[in-house]
Amino acid sequence: MRRLHSFLRHMSNNPKSPQLIMWYTRPDAPLLEEVPECSVRSYSPGDEEQWLALLQANGQLGAWDRARLDAVLGETHLQYFVECRGCLAACTGINDRERDGEPCWEIGWVAVHPDFQGRGLGTLITGAALARAVELGRRPIYLLTDDFRVPALRCYLKLGFVPGDGHASYRERWRAIFAGLGEDYRALIPDFIAEER
Repeated sequence: MRRLHSFLRHMSNNPKSPQLIMWYTRPDAPLLEEVPECSVRSYSPGDEEQWLALLQANGQLGAWDRARLDAVLGETHLQYFVECRGCLAACTGINDRERDGEPCWEIGWVAVHPDFQGRGLGTLITGAALARAVELGRRPIYLLTDDFRVPALRCYLKLGFVPGDGHASYRERWRAIFAGLGEDYRALIPDFIAEER
């Protein structure tokens, strides 16, 4: 398993390997379970410092400072948080994007503070953003992610995202990911990466 994580981290850090893309293909948003003492809310001015602290503590989305946060906020269509007992515990945004000339909704910058991981907050925040993106209009919905973000990949697959096949490296990378996910995810392996039989 350690070798698998090393390989996945290497692929994510390889400048020739783009982030993985996943598409949401279901017509409706997923049903979400509530998390005790936590609620989803949208961005309000004044959230910036807690949001920055959340992204810095998460550590999986690169280095963050106020300038980068402000740039992301400036291009975000809608920003959501999970708030637990007065703390921002998880975040994501909905971005108005184009892919191959087609308008899309991107679910971006999904992060959960380490103090709150393992409670289903990634699923809650991503599902809430999906629900809103579905309400916003019939556009394709996607997200970008990294090979080494295994808990996030599990969350996205369970919510109904499917791996995209848009780069020569994706087949090998997705095979390695699914090999590490185990039997519970075998039914979710798309045809383009299924083992030859």
